[in-house]
Amino acid sequence: MTRKSFLVLVVALAWLVSAQTSSAQIDISGAWIVTVDSPQGQMQIDTNFKQVGEKVTGDVTSPMGSVEFAGTLVKDELAVSYSVPVQGQTLEIRMTGKVANDTITGALELAGMGQVAWSAKRRPATTAAAAPAAGAVAVSAASSNGGVSSGVTGKWNITVQMGPNAMPLTATLKQDGEAVSGSIGTPLGDLPVTGTMTGSTLKLQFTAQTPQGDLAVTMTGDLGPDGITGKSSVAGLGESDWSAKRAD
Repeated sequence: MTRKSFLVLVVALAWLVSAQTSSAQIDISGAWIVTVDSPQGQMQIDTNFKQVGEKVTGDVTSPMGSVEFAGTLVKDELAVSYSVPVQGQTLEIRMTGKVANDTITGALELAGMGQVAWSAKRRPATTAAAAPAAGAVAVSAASSNGGVSSGVTGKWNITVQMGPNAMPLTATLKQDGEAVSGSIGTPLGDLPVTGTMTGSTLKLQFTAQTPQGDLAVTMTGDLGPDGITGKSSVAGLGESDWSAKRAD
């Protein structure tokens, strides 16, 4: 082997070692804090990743409860998916993102209804785990001028109790006589709502679009000094308790 050939071989080997080192598989195993940028504001949820090669599993705690997920991490591209049961229906959620050091940024897609941005950072080893995300969206205290006499006009923080889990929503309502209109705020956007206010009894209706078709939702409740309490029903899927307090 000539001196020139030997130098070429050394350079080639050095490049190969460098390339293998730079392409080493990222390992995201451990606890992370995920922040979802929903239209209703940021919401933090706890996530635990377990990684073996390119295979990723783990669990995520959302306002609908704690569920397990599975996916892959190919180089720095993460893709995981999981299902959340909601009143007899199954919502499919997919999260994709790019890993850079101890951070992840990407998009979350809920049942084909649109995307929201999300990011994550590793949870410091000395930081205690946060409370379940069912409390991630806090319910504001009732305003000092809230009450039956003011009707339902204004902004509301709503909690729908689905078994052991709580789903936070918001509402912006306008009352004109007995007619009520406005919008219901969900993690992926606002839905138009209509209804009536007869005495202290509120009745709201709106339609949620899902991959399984449109779901007609009816919410009825009684307005009192401390807010609204009542029942939420989805056609053919049963009822859930809900409550609301003024946000302004």
